[in-house]
Amino acid sequence: MVNPIRFGGMASGLDTEKIVKQLMDAERAPVNKLKRNKQLQEWKRDAYRDMNSLLLDLQKSLDSLRFASNFDKKKAISDNEQAVSVKTIGKPAMSSYTIKVNQLAQAAVPASAQVAPTLTNSTTNFSSDFSFEISAGTSTPINIDVTTQDTIDSVVRKINQASPGVKATYFNNKLVFSNNDGTTFDLKVTVGDGSELGLGTIGSTTPSSAGTPGTPGSVEINGVVQTLSGNTFTYDGMEFTVKQVTASPIRVTVKTDEDAVFDTIKNFITKYNDVIDKVNAKISEKKNNGYEPLLDEDREKLPENTADKLEAMAKSGILQRDSTLSGALDAMRIALAAPLQGANASFDTLSEIGITGAPNSKYAYLEKGKLYINESKLRDVINKNGDNVVQLFTQYSSSKDVKETGLAQRLYDELNKSIKSLTQKAGNTTNPVDDSVIGKSITQTIKDIDRWEDRLKDKEDQYWKKFTAMETALSKYNSQSSWFTNMLSGQQ
Repeated sequence: MVNPIRFGGMASGLDTEKIVKQLMDAERAPVNKLKRNKQLQEWKRDAYRDMNSLLLDLQKSLDSLRFASNFDKKKAISDNEQAVSVKTIGKPAMSSYTIKVNQLAQAAVPASAQVAPTLTNSTTNFSSDFSFEISAGTSTPINIDVTTQDTIDSVVRKINQASPGVKATYFNNKLVFSNNDGTTFDLKVTVGDGSELGLGTIGSTTPSSAGTPGTPGSVEINGVVQTLSGNTFTYDGMEFTVKQVTASPIRVTVKTDEDAVFDTIKNFITKYNDVIDKVNAKISEKKNNGYEPLLDEDREKLPENTADKLEAMAKSGILQRDSTLSGALDAMRIALAAPLQGANASFDTLSEIGITGAPNSKYAYLEKGKLYINESKLRDVINKNGDNVVQLFTQYSSSKDVKETGLAQRLYDELNKSIKSLTQKAGNTTNPVDDSVIGKSITQTIKDIDRWEDRLKDKEDQYWKKFTAMETALSKYNSQSSWFTNMLSGQQ
């Protein structure tokens, strides 16, 4: 809608536009309050969503702890790495193996031929047409056509697409032909002059060198002879690399990868503490009284840096002492602190495997629920009582009794409750329709702002009508006064 053109003060000399603006500034107080409230709600919504993302990320990380299969990490160790090296790529079925290397595999040497083209580079066009054939049991013709601007690169493509056995590559200014199955072959110019490709004139033949076939390797695994096509192979979830013939069997031992289990637990504790830190920082953030969100017109009057600082002061403490987040932290601590019923009594809490709260000191309370690892104790428990460690985190309760449920699943379930609660309160960015509590409140506030804007427009129109009426009356008065003055002047 086009705003009307208004002229004020024509008769009165008043700055009508300024007066109306001052009057409207006072009238806009309620709508400005709504706009600031809308901004506060948006800040709170976004802050809740940030916290929710942290909890969701922590919950996802629990997948590495709440399933027993994820603890089943194996490590294979060879008694002689110089002769046979081994690593696990799956889950070996046995705890030990023997391997004796009888013979190393030898790779085949392909039959090959090499020619030296006279062209400047691989993208230079040939100057004349010619053809040659590759004879390796069967003949494969290759045609070079000047009209299609053939180059060495295009000839290489033609050979590799047309020939079932012989392949070509251009390297170090040489065109190399090879046949991996070891069969010898000939290159013969059948039409024209192939000198630019290094093949000579019509009738010229370039024979390949003789290849040598590969020889298979032989090993004995647990007394059973296995034939190898290469010196690296997989067997029962392990990758073996044989390096030399051995006179006697080498022992390969498979055991739990204690380092991997330790790292899995340590990485989780690190992430858990990071979430604890960030949530605690948010709910204990200082709230600055007297600071409000800036309106657009407020920002326009201030330097950008000043506006940003004022906005940061107003935003600070938006979730101070928030009960939902505080409750989430409490639930997380309880989930990890309560003993696990049905487990070995010597390993039914985190503290018994070397994971505790902050060390006792007068500043321990400042840690606010963070966990600490006694690394030597945890490694020792994993080494000697690994099954109990797995049970502590992964125990399944058919009755869904939380006291009988492994710590990782407990924490997962509590995080799920908190995530749902925060989503109901603030929604999430993936849902196109925000029907959360704050989302609905923001929507209602926007509607209220729109209604107020309509009212204010009507109010501004009323002010202008009144001032216009006043100006009209003053104009008539001034006109009459001037007429009387002129009449009186004429009588004299």
